[in-house]
Amino acid sequence: MRLLVTGAAGGAESKQPQAHAVNADGAGNLARAAAAIGTPLLHISTDYVFDGVAPLDRDGRARPYVESDPTGPRSVYGSTKLDGERQVMAASKQHTVVRTAWLYGIDGPNFVATMLRLASERDAVQVVDDQIGSPTWSGHLAPAVLGLLEREVSGLVHMTGAGAVSWNGFAREIFRQAEVDCRVEPASSEQMARPAPRPAYSVLDSEREDVLPMPPWQDGLAGYLAARNGMMRR
Repeated sequence: MRLLVTGAAGGAESKQPQAHAVNADGAGNLARAAAAIGTPLLHISTDYVFDGVAPLDRDGRARPYVESDPTGPRSVYGSTKLDGERQVMAASKQHTVVRTAWLYGIDGPNFVATMLRLASERDAVQVVDDQIGSPTWSGHLAPAVLGLLEREVSGLVHMTGAGAVSWNGFAREIFRQAEVDCRVEPASSEQMARPAPRPAYSVLDSEREDVLPMPPWQDGLAGYLAARNGMMRR
């Protein structure tokens, strides 16, 4: 048997002790308990563990963060999640930490659903164009995570939709694929401030040979829209 652990960002900046208790110590307690009975644990982490300054390749171009890159969280949420990663990894070499980003799925609120709702209410939306990342559909992440469990892959792993885009570009692709007529206007992160500031750049990729690549983020969006439309027809 393997255990799966995840966490949430809501309220962490204003409730630091509680955030640390859940994201750090909570994950660590589960990891140590699992190790005590010989059960590997898989912990879901986040792009918030990075500072958002794009790493550069040899030609000076931005490249994705890989597992060996240094971290540098700039929020309580990111700091507590990083502490949780470290506690999980210290508990057992059998445990796995999966960093993912820009995650959305059929259940619960998400960016895609919000954009489609706003498009039904107005002619234009403002979306930040200075944050770059990799949208990840849970319908692709879930089987990828199961693959790690089945192949007993342990250690630190990056898993996101392949490729990179800004939130603004993501919104435009949402409307294009959904065949929705809504204008997407640029905005800055300062205009759309959040309690836990998201890294300006958080494109993730894996440098590990035992980790299979995820499908392109555009394919994830297509899969989500198809699943969403299927549920709405029921």
